Amino acid sequence: MIYQPRIGEDELFAAQLELLMQNGRVASMSSNCIAALAMVALLWPYFGLLPLLLWASLVLLLLLLRSLHMSNALAGHSYQREPRRLFWRLVFGALLTGGVWSATYIAVAPHIPPTLQYVLLLIIVMITTISLAVMVVVREYFLAFLFASLFPIAWWSLVHLWEQPHNLLVGAVLLGVCALLLVVSNWIHSSFRSMIALSWEREAMARELGELTGSLRDRNRQLKAARRQLTDLANIDELTGLGNRRLVNHVLRQEINRARRSHGELSVILIDVDHFKLYNDTYGHPAGDEVLRRLGDILTRTTSRAGEVAGRYGGEEFILILPGADADIARRTAESLAELVREAAIPHRSSATSDRVTVSQGVFTAAPDGDLEPINLIDAADAALYQAKAEGRNRIVTA
Repeated sequence: MIYQPRIGEDELFAAQLELLMQNGRVASMSSNCIAALAMVALLWPYFGLLPLLLWASLVLLLLLLRSLHMSNALAGHSYQREPRRLFWRLVFGALLTGGVWSATYIAVAPHIPPTLQYVLLLIIVMITTISLAVMVVVREYFLAFLFASLFPIAWWSLVHLWEQPHNLLVGAVLLGVCALLLVVSNWIHSSFRSMIALSWEREAMARELGELTGSLRDRNRQLKAARRQLTDLANIDELTGLGNRRLVNHVLRQEINRARRSHGELSVILIDVDHFKLYNDTYGHPAGDEVLRRLGDILTRTTSRAGEVAGRYGGEEFILILPGADADIARRTAESLAELVREAAIPHRSSATSDRVTVSQGVFTAAPDGDLEPINLIDAADAALYQAKAEGRNRIVTA
């Protein structure tokens, strides 16, 4: 079973900051800019255009600085390196922005009609409500903006309840809105944290699954390579590098079936090293193994046609399988092999046949029919080889 890690508090906090800056930067700044322009449009008949444009420029500058700060923090991954320090900077920016709205309302409210006061208050409430959706991922950030923008207005309205007939109602409603937004923000904030934690855990699981899949893929490749190696070990003679008896029997069966289907011929040459026991007794088994390795190389050079297979059939016996070769081709191959062995000029002073290593060969060619089996080919070639030995060795006999 895969272990699903849980996100740590530090990682969760960093993820909250990142999400806040990614999603809140544009939405929050845009709503504040629109509200600032709306303020200018509503208030210019009462305060003149120049002071309002100066105020709007300062607000826009503040918003621009906050946006640049968030962009730099995202680019520099400050939310990972120094999340607490970044958090307090963001909270300070929210406090400053909210304070600008509350201070602006408190400054202009005594000089404008009540109806316009309510319109301005509605704008500030709308900004705060809109900010809830994007700021609440970091609850303290939203609360800083909420209590900096609406709370001072609520208390100012309550303190000046005799100056306007509806100030008491406005103050009470604003306090209720603050309480409601506080409760809602807690609920949404918890949902955001759960969503971020779940998303992180899913990503962690996906990474683990990806790593596990890669590991399994590597292990599968290793197993395939091991299987190929085991297959080679099962079919290859360790000393000479030629096919062993198992491989020879498998190839013979395949070539018999192929020749039967194509009505072609198949030739087999069985080779024996003359007086090999005497060679081992004279020169030692390591030298004998070297002779077998050299003969393996010679047999490999002899099998130049596609499909031809050289194998070590046992002890000092070797075999050549020649698919599609008739008796003449098989005979020429055997003669070529004997010539290559003579050219190797491997000394053999205890041989009764020659002072060099020689080989005896039995050749058999057949056009396979329904009854022919690999053992039949081997037996026929072995009979020819036995005759070659009986006739004095170092010769080729065709059955």
